[in-house]
Amino acid sequence: MRNLVRGMLLGGMIAGLAACDSPSRPTTGAANAVSEVSARSNRFPGYPEAGRTYLSFSAAHGYQVNYIGHGGKSWLWYPGNRAAVPEEWKLDTIAGQKAVCWRHPSKSYNPVTRQSGGAFACSPLVLSQKTIVASLPGDAFNLKSGAVPYRLDRCVAPGNFDFDRKRYGC
Repeated sequence: MRNLVRGMLLGGMIAGLAACDSPSRPTTGAANAVSEVSARSNRFPGYPEAGRTYLSFSAAHGYQVNYIGHGGKSWLWYPGNRAAVPEEWKLDTIAGQKAVCWRHPSKSYNPVTRQSGGAFACSPLVLSQKTIVASLPGDAFNLKSGAVPYRLDRCVAPGNFDFDRKRYGC
């Protein structure tokens, strides 16, 4: 089971939120981030819920903001990006385990896995839920427009979110 989880993560992404228009500075390896995230409690068992904006954190990617829209659409505000990354999402079952799957544009790039988008990449749902540290109702940053308020720093979460910043951070 552990190899299945690791394989799904390394082939996909820690929280399924992997897309960046260009490589950013080096990040912590995915395997270390998986261990840290796995040890967390699941504070968001209802994730993903359409119509909410989520803040995730992993040592590999830093902070990411994701608006989960209806009809399998979502938008990702990834550290360093100048625009929101349009995504598709779905829930699935892989080898008997619930998973969340994401498809990013074929020209997108995941600096942690070093893979381009284009195909669905899945991660265990419970692990993805554990990466979530806060949420807000609606499209709190209007990511659906394709714009982002500013270039997100991987170690600085937007102030709108209420969570334990000492526990979850770089």
